Parts: sequence; C-alpha cells; structure tokens
Amino acid sequence: MSKPRKPHKKSRYGCDNCRRRRVKCDELGPPCTNCIRRQINDCTYSRILPASLIAQAQARACACRTGHEAFTQVSLPLPLPPSAPLKAASAVDELELMHHFATETYQTLCVSESEARTWQVLVPRLALKHRYLMHGILSLASLHLATTREGSEARVYIDAGLSYHSLSLEPFRIAIGNLTPENCEAAFAQSVVTTAISLALPQLTAHKAAPTSGPTLSTRMTDHILTIFKLLQGVKRILTLNKQHITLQLFTQGPFWRKDIFTTLDASTSSAFEHLNRLNESTASSPEKSLMTTNVITYLCHCFMKFACAPHADPAPVLAWLGAVEVEFVESLRRRERVPLLVLAYWGVLLFGLDGERWWAKGAGRALVDEVLGVLEGEEMSQTEEWEKCLVWVRGRMGVEVR
Repeated sequence: MSKPRKPHKKSRYGCDNCRRRRVKCDELGPPCTNCIRRQINDCTYSRILPASLIAQAQARACACRTGHEAFTQVSLPLPLPPSAPLKAASAVDELELMHHFATETYQTLCVSESEARTWQVLVPRLALKHRYLMHGILSLASLHLATTREGSEARVYIDAGLSYHSLSLEPFRIAIGNLTPENCEAAFAQSVVTTAISLALPQLTAHKAAPTSGPTLSTRMTDHILTIFKLLQGVKRILTLNKQHITLQLFTQGPFWRKDIFTTLDASTSSAFEHLNRLNESTASSPEKSLMTTNVITYLCHCFMKFACAPHADPAPVLAWLGAVEVEFVESLRRRERVPLLVLAYWGVLLFGLDGERWWAKGAGRALVDEVLGVLEGEEMSQTEEWEKCLVWVRGRMGVEVR
C-alpha cells in the first residue's frame, strides 16, 4: 500500500523574485517580506491569487502584521474588525467584477476623456503586478454593483467589497512605506480607488446592509474621513518624491491643475469664507495654530473656485483638498476641535456637489455635514455672530432649514 502524499507546502503564488530564487514567499506583497529584507525594489507578481485563497492569505497577513510594522512608516486603520468573514469574496465571480470595472466602474473615476484608457486599460494592467491594486479594483467594482441590487443580493456584493478592501489595505500600507519607481504609479492609482471606497462604504453599509448579519462597519463619516486623511498623508510622498515616475494620466494631469481654468466665488460663498477666517483668527490658541488653519481654509477656498468652473462635477478639486491638509490639522479634527470641524463641514458642502454625479460620493457630503452640525450646534461659541453666520451658510447650501 502506497503512503499518502504529503500536502504541498510551497508557495504557488509567490512573487517573481522568490520563485526565481526558489524560496518560499509569504505572498503578502508587493513587497513581500523576503524582498523587504533583501531591499529588493521590484517585487512583482505574475500569478494572481485566486478568490478561494483570499481568506487564507488574509489570515497570514494578520499573523505577519507585527513583523511588517518594523519595515513601514505609515499606518492605516482597518475598516473591518479582524474577525470579519472574508470568505464572502469567493461568493462573487472575479470575472464579473473585472468586467464591470472595465465597462462601467472605471468611468466613474475619470476626470476627463483623456483618462478613459488609463482607468480602463493601464490601471488594470498595473493591477496584474500589484495585488493590492487588483483587490482595490475588485472591491470598488463589487460595491458599485451593490448599488444596482437590493436586499440580500446587494449584501453579497457589499460583503465581497468589504473583503477585497480589507485584503488590499495591509500590502498597500507596506507599499506606501516602501515607495520605489516601480510601485509608485500603482500606489497612486490605489490611493484614488481607496478614497472612493472609503467615501462609499458608510452609506452603502447603512442603507443596503442587513443590520444583523455580515461584517459590521461604523457609519460615522468623520471617522472615515480621518482614515482617508491618514492614507493621503502617505500618498503625499508619492507626489513629492516620485512624481517624475508617474506617467499615468490621473487626477494630477486633469484640468484642476491648469492655471488658465479659474473663476471667482459667488457673493454668499465668498462672504462665508471671510466669516470663517475671522472666526479662526479670533479663536486660535496661538499664532502658529491660526496660520496653519488659515492655510487649510485658503486652499479649500481655492478648491471651491476650481470646482465652480469644472465641467461634469470634477472630483479633483474635492479630493485634492484631502491630500493637501497637514497632519496638525488632522490631529485637531481627531481632538474634535470646533473650528477645524467647521472647516470640515465647509468641505462637506463641496463634497455634496458630487452627490448626483459620482455614485461613490452619493450621500457622503450630507452625512458628513449632518454629523458635524450635530456636534457643533448648541456650543457656546455658536452664539457669536461670526459662528452663526458660518452655520447659516452651511445649512443653506445643504438645503437644511435655518433655525
């Protein structure tokens, strides 16, 4: 009687470098742990991990997360609890998701016609080598499909979207902490995809998900915005240190950045920013704090101007502000300081401009403003004239009855 064959323990879906060296790869990249330790920059994957192995890969990623922390500088909070079931991804056909991305979802990311081929062809091609981008694409496509379904069918796509999104975050965080000319384009594309996912998730899980089953997710918009800020702090390094290596026609190449496209604000909005600046100057705890917030407000005003003249509700002015905010401002938001929260409400008004144009932004602006107003209204500061004028403008732009 022949002995039973021992189970195969080699990595079949390891990176190209580990396969070339005939060593076991942990399949957590790019970059994988072996490539990080050997300081190899071009960690690529020619073989894509099947959906049936996603849960196993995530389990390994969770086990190895502590080890990876030593090699990275950027930390991203996970939107899912560690116990969230990731087997949901295998319930959805990856070919269906990729087909949907290549035929419909990609269009919702385009800023201009020149970006169509980039998102439809070049980004998926990059995703074949950078697994976190592939999982990001599949997550966004799955969530997009969920918006076209109802009930339990929508829940299947939401669960799959959550699973792919959770799986993409750890290797994406590692990539941001180890930027190279080979991975900076994929990391930049993934930053746009992840931002869209982070804006879409709270509303999808609130309105489409069954409240008693599947992964749970906080619907606090401010928490999700803080997550996006955390992400984009790392992405700044792409644009400052590796911009010369980015050739993809993405947001950085769109009309938002052209100096000849500009306009002035309407009288109401211009007045609202004047009140906001005066409020900041009169309440700041120090000149340095006042200057920091003034710079944030000034760039937000610039984004409002750009959005006002942009065709087809260009998301670039909306998302660009997220990437321009400094870490000190993000920390003041985390501490729930009142003026920074009011500035965030102003940005929520800008985000609301995408509501009927981009599915992933639907409801996000209103949810954010409602949440912030719920915190701010009733504060002693709100009794001052400048404060009340700011709140009145926010309510008016959102169509909320002025109290």
